Amino acid sequence: MFSVPSGEAVSLEPFHYAIIGQTQFSGKTTLIKRLADWVVEQDYQVLIFDTKETEADYAGFGSEIPVCLRETTDSFVLIGLLESMFRRKLTPYYATLSRLTEAASGFEEVIVKAKKLEAETKSSWLRDACRVLYDLLERLQNETSKVETVPNLQLQPGISRMVINDFSIEAQQLIVKNAFEDALSVYRRKLVLVVDEAFKFIPQGYSSPATRAIMNVMTQGAKTGLFGWISTQFLAVTDKDPLKACAVKFLGTQDHITEVKHTLDLIPEARGKFSVEEIMKLKLGHWILVRKRPPLVGVVYSLPAGIQEEVGREVALGKRSPESVRDEFLKVKVTEVNDELYKEKCEQLERENQALKTQNEALLQTKPEFEKHEKRLRFLELKNEDLEKRLRRQEEELKLYDELKSVLRRMFPKGIPENPSLKQQSSDVPSEMLVVTQQPTLSIQKKSASLTLDDSSLEGKIAIVYSESKLPSGKWFTTTDVFSALESHAWSRDPRVGPTLDKFCQWGFLEKHYVGRRPEYRLRITVEDAKAKGLFRELEA
Repeated sequence: MFSVPSGEAVSLEPFHYAIIGQTQFSGKTTLIKRLADWVVEQDYQVLIFDTKETEADYAGFGSEIPVCLRETTDSFVLIGLLESMFRRKLTPYYATLSRLTEAASGFEEVIVKAKKLEAETKSSWLRDACRVLYDLLERLQNETSKVETVPNLQLQPGISRMVINDFSIEAQQLIVKNAFEDALSVYRRKLVLVVDEAFKFIPQGYSSPATRAIMNVMTQGAKTGLFGWISTQFLAVTDKDPLKACAVKFLGTQDHITEVKHTLDLIPEARGKFSVEEIMKLKLGHWILVRKRPPLVGVVYSLPAGIQEEVGREVALGKRSPESVRDEFLKVKVTEVNDELYKEKCEQLERENQALKTQNEALLQTKPEFEKHEKRLRFLELKNEDLEKRLRRQEEELKLYDELKSVLRRMFPKGIPENPSLKQQSSDVPSEMLVVTQQPTLSIQKKSASLTLDDSSLEGKIAIVYSESKLPSGKWFTTTDVFSALESHAWSRDPRVGPTLDKFCQWGFLEKHYVGRRPEYRLRITVEDAKAKGLFRELEA
């Protein structure tokens, strides 16, 4: 960084940072990437949450890690989700939500209790609150079933990137909450957590599930080198409490008077030093830097990563515009990154295209042979039609012959008088003709694939409790009953139980129906019947 307008270098030390500025015009993402590279050089780990709905701002930056998400029945967390959705405080209803989540072991039980209370209560608000709660939890279940998630944070060395932009804002808040909790309880040292678009996770005026976890890191993490970087473009709607711990602030340009006033509030002794117009006219990559140690309040230019220091000094001195740096250096780098990202994909598409061409050529070569067999098949079909016509005609002639023979027997009950002259001739004439048609018999043998399961998979675990008759027999049951059966083996809960039970329905062991939106299951075949039919066997380990 370089001081404006002197061009002198400006130093920093890792700590809690606040990065505030208007999107596209301040350069927040470029600054975060540069700072992340810098702290990694000092043996820090960095976790960045990529949260933009329309695009991935940090694509190709660092190593992508699995999404960390755990089911929670904490009433404090769930009321934060509701307040985040309604954009207002719901404190008077906390007691009701607490009763719904009391003794619940997972989302499924909370959903069942909320639906039951919705059906029984006479309060219209309570009915609406229950409906919102179980609708929210069902949507979270549906979202998490589509994406591979892990219950604990799994960081990579250097820069880790957790892509959560395909999740709803409620699911994103839970993910950020889980990651901050694990960072404070497991990793603790020399780690930086970057929360971009922070107004979604620490909103002003109402809570979100992530608020308390973020505040815990901001207030407890500095002693061990666990820092949080809070980045937002909307300062007015972002909770100011986490920002109080940020001893280093980067304040970029804003063009709305409300945001400008909140920006000035973050600058010590701002009156007389900076005006509204100066905030609005800050250039790309230019920041009002507020540094606690050693004290500094002034404008600096942040040079993007990989560019010579002399270029940054020229911008700070006013000899070069920041837009020229962007156009001359960054756009080229973006193109190079994109080329690297899509090169492998293009090569894969080319290989697939070549395989399709080869397959098409092979099909074209077999076309004449296919046409030959097609003509032969048509000839045989016509011949078969002709044989069928001849057979029907013979059957009609035989029918007439039988009728004629019956008439002759009635006319000559004692038989036709014998003519000696015709004796020898008649002896050679058959008295009856029989036509036998043969119908080919078709035999079909159906083969069914077999599965060998053990407790290393969720399918195997469910098969084991099925073999032990721990699934309710003769009645419908829910995933909660399955969780109870699994817990008898001390197996942990798995959010994929629903889709796995659907597989057992497809295999014919279970059947499924819905009560409202809740799926219920029932044994289609007992384990004894399955064993008797050879559909289920237990093997010794």
